[in-house]
Amino acid sequence: MSLLSLACFRNEEAAYEFVESKVWPRGPVCPHCQESSNIRKLNGSSTRIGTYKCYGCLKPFTVKIGTVFEASRLPLHVWLQSIYLIAQADHVVPARELERALGVSPKTAKVLTYRLQKAIYSSVARIRPSLPAGSGPTPRLSMPPRTEPRSEALERRRATALEDIFSAFHPV
Repeated sequence: MSLLSLACFRNEEAAYEFVESKVWPRGPVCPHCQESSNIRKLNGSSTRIGTYKCYGCLKPFTVKIGTVFEASRLPLHVWLQSIYLIAQADHVVPARELERALGVSPKTAKVLTYRLQKAIYSSVARIRPSLPAGSGPTPRLSMPPRTEPRSEALERRRATALEDIFSAFHPV
């Protein structure tokens, strides 16, 4: 049985539940006012899947807000399939390969590839310290020297790619 046969890769509601459990391990948090105690799930017949309403600021929201999934019409389970395929690859997955594997248009595959690679590699940028304003010119940051062989670095990146992406969802 392949991991791609899990419900979160095939069903939209299961995909939302999976992402919610990763992004909000202690329950939903309003991205607008950071309220977590006065939130209810909306269950109307015309309500989108996974929509919550914060009764502190009276704004609706989903788990997609503030993530790489935001402003995307692509179903969440397709996003999870692409994350899985990128995480399991031994190389950088070209957009053409995602297009064939997922059955999406070339433009959609390019957007998926761009957003996910940006999310994976943005964890390095978030670790860099920020300097207070007016402290002089910004020092030039260079990459540290490689201390491990390339194959070990690739294996470590591939093994933690899903965690990197889900940790990139949380705003700094």
